[in-house]
Amino acid sequence: MAHTDHTREIPREGWADYLALLSTMEKEHPVRIEVEGLDLGDQPLAENLPLIEISLEEKGSDKGVVEIIVGGPGGEITHRIQKPARIYADESESGELECLDIESSEDNTKTLIYFGQATTDGARRMD
Repeated sequence: MAHTDHTREIPREGWADYLALLSTMEKEHPVRIEVEGLDLGDQPLAENLPLIEISLEEKGSDKGVVEIIVGGPGGEITHRIQKPARIYADESESGELECLDIESSEDNTKTLIYFGQATTDGARRMD
């Protein structure tokens, strides 16, 4: 993902609050998740599935892990980023979140979470 004028880095100390707010605001909205890496190329993980939760583990053995859960009852997909190094929010000119870019220091991968665009009735759609 090319970082543009509408991309901002989320400071590490704000990750937990930002991801919690994002989970609330984007809950059940469709997302697409891709993982990019040197060895992988682009690997789609989820396509047009509702977001259940995205969070930062703040304690225990998983402290610092970002967890993304999408899907529906009985069909959930969980993706964990063990050592996130940076989180970028790519926003449209109107301030709508279009993509979250989570970069991992462990394996030099990027997890890209694309958010559907809002429609006039408040729903979202994937292009």
